[in-house]
Amino acid sequence: MQARYKLLIHVDEDSRERLNMALSMAYNLLDVVGEGNAEVVLVFNVRGPMALMRGSLDDYARERVNELMSMGVRFYVCSIALRSLGVRREDLIDGVEVVDSGIKKIVELEGQGFAYVKP
Repeated sequence: MQARYKLLIHVDEDSRERLNMALSMAYNLLDVVGEGNAEVVLVFNVRGPMALMRGSLDDYARERVNELMSMGVRFYVCSIALRSLGVRREDLIDGVEVVDSGIKKIVELEGQGFAYVKP
């Protein structure tokens, strides 16, 4: 069965407030429509990957990220941003997927019918 709702959340800042807003948006949609009715992805580029570095998440964000991952939410991180920030893959939390280009991933997802939201 194809998801009825497709949500793409774009995070391009290293901001705890923006990250928490993005995580809340993802959780709230899944809570309202049900896990089986939505496909949710978050794409992190520019400075956004800094928010997903090991040790950077507060307790709320860490719990919410783990919960969202267990619900099938995917977290994509731009490899170009990682290079420009000097961040290695192993510096990121477990469970994120590194993609060749964050903007390319956004364009692909929008082409697949994902609604774009930027907190």
